[in-house]
Amino acid sequence: MPQADRGRLAIADVYAEALHEAAREVDEEQEVVSQFGDLLTYMDGDPDLEVWLANPSIDTELRAASLERMFRGQMHDLLLNTLQVLNNRRRGDLIRAVQRALQLRMETQREQQEIVVETAVPLWHEMRTAIRAVAGSWLRKTVILIERVRPELLGGIVIHAGDIQVDGSVQSRIEALRRRLQNRTTYEVHAGERYLEESSE
Repeated sequence: MPQADRGRLAIADVYAEALHEAAREVDEEQEVVSQFGDLLTYMDGDPDLEVWLANPSIDTELRAASLERMFRGQMHDLLLNTLQVLNNRRRGDLIRAVQRALQLRMETQREQQEIVVETAVPLWHEMRTAIRAVAGSWLRKTVILIERVRPELLGGIVIHAGDIQVDGSVQSRIEALRRRLQNRTTYEVHAGERYLEESSE
């Protein structure tokens, strides 16, 4: 994950933690999480809404009033209150990051771990099952499998588990071989330079 994204997620996690704790106190975490996901789906279908929520030039009081009219009674109060806090602090651009941070908190609470699997072709059922079983045993958590197809891998598989990457792709082996050859060539060139220097003495 790029450093900038990590920074945004760290800031967003402050808001996510407050929302998570408030929802847990009233035992409505799942409802809040579900509605937050619905909000992002709504934003996906209406890009203008996301721009409006994130635009720092819009008067916060006017936007707060609009949020009340649009969502009060239509979504959980805790979620709307979080949107209002983000609005008041002109951090509407963090809405997606807050949702992501909240999702990760819920996964941690449920002892779940996301595993990103990149392959040249879609996984077949048996492979998907095997990856879940092996990764789950290794991490000692329930695995949430996220699949990404990358034809440029040339075959093989790349697995990301948090900051850990297991790369078994053909492309990675070709690149490793290329680096070894390059290093060997560089060594031989330098060795040749020394040989020429010695010969000239």
